Amino acid sequence: MLVREVISSYIKPLRAIDTSREALSAMIESGQVVLPVVDQTTNRFIGMVSRESVEKHHATVDSVLTIREQNSIVTDPDQNVFDTVRLMDKHNLTLLPVLDNGRNYLGVVERIRLNDRVIQLMNFTEYGSLVTVHFEERDFTLSKLVRIIESEGGLILGMSVESPRDESPVYAVSIKLNVPDPGRIVTALKRHEFIVDTHSTDNEEDRRFEQRADELMHYLNI
Repeated sequence: MLVREVISSYIKPLRAIDTSREALSAMIESGQVVLPVVDQTTNRFIGMVSRESVEKHHATVDSVLTIREQNSIVTDPDQNVFDTVRLMDKHNLTLLPVLDNGRNYLGVVERIRLNDRVIQLMNFTEYGSLVTVHFEERDFTLSKLVRIIESEGGLILGMSVESPRDESPVYAVSIKLNVPDPGRIVTALKRHEFIVDTHSTDNEEDRRFEQRADELMHYLNI
């Protein structure tokens, strides 16, 4: 999936001629803490303005051009959504402007909408169950894991991998299965000495992922 498929156009950008007071009003109305600034004549992207800057300077500064961030992080419509998720997570962004090759403004990517689409793309909201398996780094391989699951009549609908951290050198692999009860598959995995620390049925798994949707974005080192 590409960024062009998740562009939001309903968030109205600020104009270069807008005052800081108008910017603050627009942010309050839209509920956004940052907004892009676009030239109203050429549609070229000029920068981003934060609510913090607007509130700090709205009494002394007239134009948003004075307080815009010129070196804003942007993306293009042909970037992969997984790369965009990592970019937004790295810089803690809620909005990311989307520009064409001529730096013309096309819209924005919203982090909350992007997260929802990535979860849909990985099939974690589909009917089935969830199994989490841990690998030690030296033993990390997926081919054997897939063979065991398929031999027990299971089908992998989605998968995410949390890379090892300094304090714990293991991979945590979350696997979405097409079966409502993964008990037989879990038993087979344990019989082959895989470490299965969690598994859930369809209803349990749905509640779990509703609560952990944001956390899942850190698991996208696929």
